[in-house]
Amino acid sequence: MKKMLFVLQGVFFLAANFFFLTAIFEIFSDKEVSPVIIRRNESPFHIHEDFEPELLRINSVAKLQGYCDSLYQRKIQINTAPINYKLEYPQIVSEVVRKRFYHGYSHYGWGDNFVARLGALLTNPGYSAIVIPDDIMKHPNAACSQQAIVIMELLRRKGYFVRKVGFKGKIFNRGHYCLEVFYNGSWHLIDSNMEPDLSVLATYQFPSMSYLASHPEILLQAYSHVPKEEVLDLFLSYSYGKINENPAPRATIYHQITRFLSYTLWIFLLALLFIVRKKYKRLTQPAYVRHCRVSVVPAE
Repeated sequence: MKKMLFVLQGVFFLAANFFFLTAIFEIFSDKEVSPVIIRRNESPFHIHEDFEPELLRINSVAKLQGYCDSLYQRKIQINTAPINYKLEYPQIVSEVVRKRFYHGYSHYGWGDNFVARLGALLTNPGYSAIVIPDDIMKHPNAACSQQAIVIMELLRRKGYFVRKVGFKGKIFNRGHYCLEVFYNGSWHLIDSNMEPDLSVLATYQFPSMSYLASHPEILLQAYSHVPKEEVLDLFLSYSYGKINENPAPRATIYHQITRFLSYTLWIFLLALLFIVRKKYKRLTQPAYVRHCRVSVVPAE
């Protein structure tokens, strides 16, 4: 028992110091986007990406909003005809996001949420895939769901109604995720990840997924860079989420808790060290000291 408590003291002490230093690193480390670009996914869905590395300076949703606002204001200045804000602004956001990211899941690392990273290594790798919009903006890459999460967050801030659109192909077993935004009395598809031909969608006023599903010839034209069989298998299997709902509520809570633990876990370990050390000292005291009872005699 004594030996085990002695070992536990050392373990808790080292772990507390390690987690304390890691928390300090997370707090004070540079959060700018890394300029190093990982090799892109070479699948047929993503070889035509409009990735622009110079946009990596946009590393928060607030900065993304400011940049999109400036593009909209510039568009107003150079156009003499009136511009439909509800129509134009979502498309500006979509184009910026498709150029801001290249495809690939962004995950928490040891320097920004090490508890989530550790949990993913021990359980499921997907548990470290980021769902908090501002954290996604710290990375150059983002999967379809992550890009949609960023766009949904920004458009909600601008007063739009949004909803997710999920896909699950049956033949090719492919999944996909994008969104729709509501304006001018109808829903309109935004897919920044698979990057459909915007000129085709603009011809039909950026229609909804249900409209495209009922007009597969338009769908095939918009996604002409993807094999026909895969387009029909994937996009005809669409389903909608609820309006303005958080697309990943449980994952958001999990990442918030693990981030809190990334900063505070060393405190709990110090508390355990104190408890174990106190227990160890009590057991290592001589028997006569442990069982001694001192009686205080009052003065006469």
